[in-house]
Amino acid sequence: MFDRLTLREDLVDCRGTVLAPRGLVVSPQSIDEAAGRAPSLPGRKLSDTPLASDLEAPFQLPVYGPLFARGGAREEVERTLAAMELPEPLVDELLTVRRDRPLLYRHGIYTAAVGVRVLLTAVGQGSSLVELATAALVHDLGMRHVPVPAPSRPARLSAEQAHAIATHPLLGAYHVATVLGHHPAVAAAQSHHWRCGQGYPGLAGPPSRAIEVISVASAFCALTQPRPYRSGAYDARGAIDVLVRDSVTGHADAITVKLLVHALRGGDGDPRRVRFGAARDGHGPAENGHGPVVAPAKGMI
Repeated sequence: MFDRLTLREDLVDCRGTVLAPRGLVVSPQSIDEAAGRAPSLPGRKLSDTPLASDLEAPFQLPVYGPLFARGGAREEVERTLAAMELPEPLVDELLTVRRDRPLLYRHGIYTAAVGVRVLLTAVGQGSSLVELATAALVHDLGMRHVPVPAPSRPARLSAEQAHAIATHPLLGAYHVATVLGHHPAVAAAQSHHWRCGQGYPGLAGPPSRAIEVISVASAFCALTQPRPYRSGAYDARGAIDVLVRDSVTGHADAITVKLLVHALRGGDGDPRRVRFGAARDGHGPAENGHGPVVAPAKGMI
């Protein structure tokens, strides 16, 4: 089971600080130990950083319009996003990602907005919602430590590329743990590609429902945004069709997908009454070279 890896080079942040030395085994245990050693750093509200103006981006996209159409929905999500706090090292990290990996940067912002909207619909405003928004914002940070494939439309990733990509949840979880300590962002980074016992990396048990919401929001946002390996993005209906199909095959949590559908429909009534419709043609790209990432069978040690 792929649940650990040995670093082939130092894990370094954007400031040049070595977060983990070459040869360290990154595993759930070492991630937990890193969180325990994390300093207590003051947070800075994102509304007071150069990132503030970017938080409006999800609300400008028609594909996410149904999520925020109900009166007051957008304002609730905006308030939550503006209240997120990050220590300066992670603010700098996001600024670096914005400059060097804009697609990755926007993905974090979109996932935060969509995830918060689903959580508000499902459970309402809670004391942990801002932390969960922060977790969604940085959940994919590990991709910054993975080489970027050439911007083309390959039919399949090579085994080497797929294995490198499969390391990013562990790398991201370790990175976030060194800064935020024991924070929901660590679980979100580590488990957002875990799929009901499948996916990667291997986990001892399922994440919480709130972290599952972040995972499904991440998948939804990835499907509804351009990617170099397909001719266009899915619309909201097409993305839901993919997630419903994944839930049938055990690659997405069906209850969490229903919560997303419930939010897209306005969030009224009982989400348990949601019934999935049949897939329809015309809601996905004409050309899609995506293939599932296959992690190594065992830890990369």
